[in-house]
Amino acid sequence: MKRISTWLAAGMLLVCGASAGADEPDLAELKTTIEALRAKLRDQGNRLAELEDQQAAQNASLAEIAKDMADSAATQPSCPGWLDDLKFYGDLRLRWQSDCFSGEDRSNRKRRNRARYRLRFGVTKTWLDEQVEVGFRLASGSSSDPTSTNQTFEANFEEHDVWIDRAYAKYEPKFLPGLTAIAGKMGTPFVHTNLIWDSDVNPEGVWVQYKPACSETCSPFVSVGAWSLSERVARPNGLDDIGGGDTAFDTELVDATLMTYQAGIEWRPAKDVKWTNAVTYYEYEDYEQTYTNAGGNTVYGVPVTSPLGATDSYSRISDFRMINLTSMIQWRMCNLPWKAYVDYVHNCGDVVASEGFRDQDDGYAFGLKVGKNKKKGDWSLGYKYAWIEANCTPGGFNDSDFGGSNRKGHVLSGAYNLTDFLTLGAALFVTEPIAGADADNGYTDVTTMFDLIWKF
Repeated sequence: MKRISTWLAAGMLLVCGASAGADEPDLAELKTTIEALRAKLRDQGNRLAELEDQQAAQNASLAEIAKDMADSAATQPSCPGWLDDLKFYGDLRLRWQSDCFSGEDRSNRKRRNRARYRLRFGVTKTWLDEQVEVGFRLASGSSSDPTSTNQTFEANFEEHDVWIDRAYAKYEPKFLPGLTAIAGKMGTPFVHTNLIWDSDVNPEGVWVQYKPACSETCSPFVSVGAWSLSERVARPNGLDDIGGGDTAFDTELVDATLMTYQAGIEWRPAKDVKWTNAVTYYEYEDYEQTYTNAGGNTVYGVPVTSPLGATDSYSRISDFRMINLTSMIQWRMCNLPWKAYVDYVHNCGDVVASEGFRDQDDGYAFGLKVGKNKKKGDWSLGYKYAWIEANCTPGGFNDSDFGGSNRKGHVLSGAYNLTDFLTLGAALFVTEPIAGADADNGYTDVTTMFDLIWKF
C-alpha cells in the first residue's frame, strides 16, 4: 500500500505540473483520474483481502489434514500385533577345555584338549496382561545328552545340529496371586542345585506351584510336578541276585515317569537378605537301570546284553525314592552380593548293587559365591565341594562338568564382565571317583575351562 501511495503522489505531481504548464487547467479531468485511481486501489485491496482469506483457509485445511494423519498414525501399531510383547534373547559361549587324568593304567588318557561352543536363542510372548507366557528356545548340543548344550569342534569342519531346548506355556492368574502352572519342556522350575540337576536339563511335563505372600518377610510354597522320562521303554527284569546265575534279561514295555513334591519357605529377615529352605521328594517309576563297566565308566540305559562277566561292578536301580533338603541364603556384605547353599540327598529306593557299590545312597554339596555378573566391571568368584555317591541320584541328570554321580571333589570358578554383554570366565574342577575300580586305582581328573560369553 505504501508503494501504491508513492506512485499516486508522483502521478498527481505530474498531472499538476502538466496542468500548471497549460494555458487552461482541466480540473474535471484531474478529478476523474483521481477517482479512477481510488477505485483501482479499492479493487486491489479487496482482491488482496480475498487472497489472504484463501491462504488462511488453505492453512487451516492443511493443519486439519496433518492432525488427522497424526491421530491415524497414533492409533496404528508400528508393527504387526502378534509382535507385541515378544522378546528375543540368547547367548553364545566359546570355550577352551583341558582335561587331565592321573592314576594307574591311564597312560592312554593323560590329557584331552577341546575347543567347544554353546549357542542358545529363544523367544517369549505374553498375553492377557502378562498372565499367560509362551516361549521356546533352540540350542546346540546333542539330543542324547540332556546335561549339555556344548558342541565340540570335531572332524573336517562338519555342520552341527540345533535342537529344541525349551517349548512351554506358563499361566499365572491374577485372580489367584501366587499360583503358577507350566506345561511343556521347561527350565527346572523348583528349588534345586546341581547336586541333582545340571543347569542345562530341561524336564518335560507339568508343574504347578502355589506361593502365597503371607507377609513381607515370609512366603511359604508348595509344588508338584509330573514328568515324562521315557515312553514305552523296555525295562529289564531279573538280575536280582548279582552273581547268582541269573543273567537273562526279561523285558516289558513301560512308561518311565518322575513325580516331584516340594514344600518350603522363603524368608526375608532383613533388607537384602533372602533365605530359602525346601524339602523335595523325588519318586521315579520304571527308570532305566545304570551299571558301571570294566573301564570304570558309568553307562545309563538298558544294556543290550547282560553286563555280568563283562564288568567289574553292577548296580540295578529299579526305582529311585529320593529325599532332598536344600538351604540357600543370599545377602549383601562389603557392598557385594553373596550367596551360599547346602544341599543333601538320600535315596530310599530299591538298589541291588555289586560289592563296592552297596550303601552308596547319600550325596551332599555346599558352595559359596561372591559377586554378580550383570554390567561392565562386575566380577564374581565361586567355590563348591560335592560328594555324590553312585546310587543317591541319577547321574544322567546332575552336573556333567563335575562328572555325574559316584564323584567327589572341588570346583573353583570366576568371571569378569568386559562389557555389559561380554563376560570372561574360568573354572577348575578337581574330582575323584568314590567307589569302583577307578577309586581303587587312585584316579584323579583335573578339568580347566576358559569361557568367553556374549549375551544378547
